[in-house]
Amino acid sequence: MIKPIKELGQNFLRNEEVIEKIAQLLEINNGETILEIGPGEGVITKAILQNKIDFKLITIDIDPRSFEEVGKIKDSRLEVRLGNFLEQKISTTKIIGAIPYNITSPILHKIIDYEFLPKKVVLVIQKEVAEKITSKKGSYLKNYLSFYYDLDLEFIIAKENFFPTPKVDSAVVSLKLKTNQPNYDKKRLSNFLHKVFRSPRKKINKVFTKEHLDVLKIDENKRPEELTLKEIEILFNNEI
Repeated sequence: MIKPIKELGQNFLRNEEVIEKIAQLLEINNGETILEIGPGEGVITKAILQNKIDFKLITIDIDPRSFEEVGKIKDSRLEVRLGNFLEQKISTTKIIGAIPYNITSPILHKIIDYEFLPKKVVLVIQKEVAEKITSKKGSYLKNYLSFYYDLDLEFIIAKENFFPTPKVDSAVVSLKLKTNQPNYDKKRLSNFLHKVFRSPRKKINKVFTKEHLDVLKIDENKRPEELTLKEIEILFNNEI
């Protein structure tokens, strides 16, 4: 067992039933490459490897103790790496991980930056963030992800299922790649969404002119969180 380090945001799952449910959400097929971010003690790693089919599992963790612990698992389908996920790109079909709360946004941005997006992503994140990106209300991050993925909050994990016990509950979210993704400049799209959601409580006529909104047939009295993804896409494609 590894002693959790607070500075690394380590809170390790201790509920085997929950671990199994998380691993099953990947829906692994023959020939796929799975990347696990931050395997920690390797509990999700072991659950994934229970699938008796031919696939490759790569784990990456910044903690040398995790590298050593997961390296003890003997399975020819497993490749254990030491490093920072945010500093490299690993070609993969699907991604899974119980990730540190404080780097959720950078990790999601890193995934979206992939040239070939993973078909499915399953992450354990803070409940509040999970609810925000899967709610009906729009936000910068929800809309950025939604251009490429369908987002679902799969289930809540009570904080008591972790060691040490965090201050908040967690949730499992799944991102399923859409059939058709836009071929947009992702940096430009990100900057545009930041502009739209800079003042989320103000009406969008504070961001765009009434004349521009009238031409595009978008209600000037809407707030950013009320805009549909289609409306945001129209605004983006007609940016002035």
